[in-house]
Amino acid sequence: MTVSLVVSVVVVAVLALLIAVVIYFASTARRLGRYREQTVQSLRLVDVELERRHEQLVPFLDAAEASGLSAESLRQLGGARSWSKAVRERGMGLQAQAAAENALSAAFHTVLAEADAGRNVLGNWAFQGPAGELIVTERRIAGAVRVYNDTAYRLSQAVGTFPSSIVAKSRSVIAPEPFVETREMPDEQRSAQAVA
Repeated sequence: MTVSLVVSVVVVAVLALLIAVVIYFASTARRLGRYREQTVQSLRLVDVELERRHEQLVPFLDAAEASGLSAESLRQLGGARSWSKAVRERGMGLQAQAAAENALSAAFHTVLAEADAGRNVLGNWAFQGPAGELIVTERRIAGAVRVYNDTAYRLSQAVGTFPSSIVAKSRSVIAPEPFVETREMPDEQRSAQAVA
């Protein structure tokens, strides 16, 4: 085997390797970009559904108050709505927002449970209409959060796994925060932060 043949084989091998690396880099960058865009769009969907719930709560609270439901449970629902809105406006992060939204859902379901137990709103369409819309919105929120968390997890996996982590770092792609409630800080501290 001559030296020129060996050099040609090495050059061809190096070129093939470089082409493979460039193709991998380009496809990974495209995949990361797609995951990032899906994550952004799914978070927008969560925001749309949360905003819809905030708007739907106004007629629901009015109807619940007119139906003679417990003032205490309605105060809790109103407070949970205010806390949720404050957390979103202050941009306290998705974990704090998830905690606030979960508290709002719990307060809403408490009012529904009280209405079901009292049976004083069975034929009251002024209450049942807004309640039904909110129940549908609650399901849509749960679905939107699930989609967001799935896309955020997929992006996090790509960002944290070698060798795609190298491409992510070069493109300044970071792992997104999940939309889940954590118990890192006490509820009282979270409430104080929301009020501040």
